[in-house]
Amino acid sequence: MDDLDLIADRNDPHDGLRLWATRVDAPVPQRAHPGAMILAGNSQAQAVVRVVAIDEDGQIHFSILPGSVAKNRHLLDRTVV
Repeated sequence: MDDLDLIADRNDPHDGLRLWATRVDAPVPQRAHPGAMILAGNSQAQAVVRVVAIDEDGQIHFSILPGSVAKNRHLLDRTVV
């Protein structure tokens, strides 16, 4: 399993489209910024996701990109802002 940027349950959408996790679920929270492409999931399933927004209370909202991690790996943003 790759190093996850965000520990998240991909089966828990809060508005039917986007998923969310919190900053405490991000091993390197600075990688999760609006527009970033990061690796999210858990030990059972992972996906490349786009961070859509981060609320003041630390909720990270994201959308799963279509396709496999292998197909989208080149999109991963491993920079820290």
